[in-house]
Amino acid sequence: MAPTGNKPKHAGKAIVAGGISGAIEICCTYPLEYTKTVAQLDKGSGGGAMKVVRDTLKTHGPLGFYRGLSSMVYFATPKAALRFSAFEAASDMLKTSDGKPMFGKVNGFIAGLVAGTAEAIVVSTPQETIKIRLIDDQFKSETPRFKGFFHGVYTLIKEEGFFGIYHGVAPTVLKVATAQGTRFGVFNVIPSEYRKTPVSVAACGAFAGGVSVLIFQGLDVVKSRMQGLDGAKYASSLHCAREMLVNEGWLSFYKGVGPRLSRVCCEVAITMTLYAEVVKVLDKYWVTSGQPNRAVVRSWSVLTDRANSTPTKPS
Repeated sequence: MAPTGNKPKHAGKAIVAGGISGAIEICCTYPLEYTKTVAQLDKGSGGGAMKVVRDTLKTHGPLGFYRGLSSMVYFATPKAALRFSAFEAASDMLKTSDGKPMFGKVNGFIAGLVAGTAEAIVVSTPQETIKIRLIDDQFKSETPRFKGFFHGVYTLIKEEGFFGIYHGVAPTVLKVATAQGTRFGVFNVIPSEYRKTPVSVAACGAFAGGVSVLIFQGLDVVKSRMQGLDGAKYASSLHCAREMLVNEGWLSFYKGVGPRLSRVCCEVAITMTLYAEVVKVLDKYWVTSGQPNRAVVRSWSVLTDRANSTPTKPS
């Protein structure tokens, strides 16, 4: 997610830079993710995010906000690599024989949907299921049943089979696909003159992320409910949404929106800034030669420009 001109010239560097920047970002913003998730799982009507913060500090201390972090860190690199490589492949498929975008600026949105779907099926669903189970287990019990990431995965698969880590796959696919489609799509329609510096690129990315949160927050709440410890009580995602609407009202679909909005905006800004700096360090100590690999994980600006313009020679 580097600004144009700071992309790495080697696929390995891109993956390493994406993984490092993603891991650092999630370590910085995870307390917001934790707070958002607990607020979404709460079926009560009062307290919200601030109640989650108070209860967590009182019961588990500051480190309690990092419960479930490991599932996010372990999956950071494969998720980023899959997201951008899938976007790259979809962008190529959505070009006409003369290299022009088949659907104009809508190409970015469509390619984002494809990338989000692949990411959700292969990485995000098991990641989110494990994370939410660890968080839910801690918040609902004084003596958590899961002793950590690996014990949680082992227990879940032992009791429910391999597909036990695939709870809520439908809402996860819908949520991630629409989120990535919206983020790539919105980012792409912002005039290129507003995306010339790292700060402006980060601001545009944060704006695109914020739009996706406000539009599709309800999908994220349903996904969290389906993947929580009480997920088995719902026959389907539609049943879950209906129960929320009847028992908690339409505002329940916006539970945790504050911390999630904050986290997504910070996520994009931090990652875009760190990515370029990590690439600079890698270029200094990791000497490579030859032409850049077409599978390189590119920045949002490079990817969206590529998806909606005629092909250019790699730099």
